[in-house]
Order: sequence, then structure tokens, then C-alpha cells
Amino acid sequence: MKLTIFGANGAIGQHLVTLALTAGHDVTAYVRRQNTLRMSHENLNIIVGSLTNVNQLKKAIQESDVVMSALGPALSMKRQVTGLPIAEAHKAIMTAMEQTGRKRFITLATPTIGAKEDVKQLVTTLPSKMAKVLYPTGYAEMKAIEELIKKSSLDWTVVRIINPNVKTDGQGYAITLGDAKGKMGVSRLNAAKCMLDAASKDEWIVKMPIVFNK
Repeated sequence: MKLTIFGANGAIGQHLVTLALTAGHDVTAYVRRQNTLRMSHENLNIIVGSLTNVNQLKKAIQESDVVMSALGPALSMKRQVTGLPIAEAHKAIMTAMEQTGRKRFITLATPTIGAKEDVKQLVTTLPSKMAKVLYPTGYAEMKAIEELIKKSSLDWTVVRIINPNVKTDGQGYAITLGDAKGKMGVSRLNAAKCMLDAASKDEWIVKMPIVFNK
């Protein structure tokens, strides 16, 4: 497959690029600043550009089978929300996809974004409550992305993560769609594995799996 990955220089994004290349995919890695992704591979194309310039984004995704975002908000504890750059990036990426006829979109988020399948349990309720109190901007970013996603006609999957600072990879990953019991932590590698697997799972289209370490 041909994949375009936004946020490719982030902690999860770099795992995602490496996994995709190892699996034999062609990867376009889109980053905002030069020399922030220090990788080279015959199947890797690195593009540096703005996350809100729709014309630049269209060039990056126009031949892609799957568009993926590993972008995440800064964990700021400031009480005043002054901007939503990650939500604005999602809006621009999704607009570019609609204008180029791309359909498959996989993005990273937290359970602050709610799924219709969610039942009341720790993994579906606690992250949102904590984010609202501790990280107002991150909470606002997720709610804005939720609105964009739920109004979209794209074939989207939202891979939801909790505490991606877990240092062990465990025995791989498991998921819940929110309707079955999940756990509260995932390694960055397992989050990336889940995102890549989502690209070939049609049953995850218009779903929001919560991924956690086994």
C-alpha cells in the first residue's frame, strides 16, 4: 500500500513509519520542520510542509491508499485555551482528502473522543474527566476532532490510546471498541502496530478501538 503519515517524526509516528517500511509499504512522511525525521529508505519520501496548507497536503496524499495521522496535542496545563492546531490540521487534512477523492483515514486520539459503542467503564470515562481538569487545551482539541470525524463521510478509524508512556510492550496489544473491558495503558510501539493493522481491517471502518497492552 501507499501510505501518507502525518506526525511522522513523533514518538508513535516514528514507530509507525518503521513498521510500515518493514512491512513493504511505500511511505510518504509529512513533517513540519526540516531534519526532524532522520530516516532513509528506498520506499520513504519525506515532505516538509504546513499542516494547514490544503494544496500542500493534497500533493502529499494524492496517490495514497491510506492517510494516517499520529499527531497529538501538546500536554499543556494552562487554563486558557488559545488555539487548536491539531484540530485545525485534521480539518485541513480531511478537506484535502475530500478534494482528492481519498477515503481511508486513520487517526490517533484518546477516549475523550466518545464512540457510540462505549459503555461506562474506566477506559471510556476517566481519561476524558482527567483531561478536562488537567489539560484543557488537549481536551478541547479532542472534542473538536470528534466533531470533525463524526460529520465526515471518510472511511475513518480513530485509534484511541491511554497513557502511551508505558515502557514495556507486554505480549502485544489488544483492543476494545468501548463495549468490552479494556486496560489503562499502551506502549508507543503497540499503538503504532494497532494503527498500521487498522489499514487492512475493514471491520474497523467508522469504529474507535481503544488499544492497550495485553
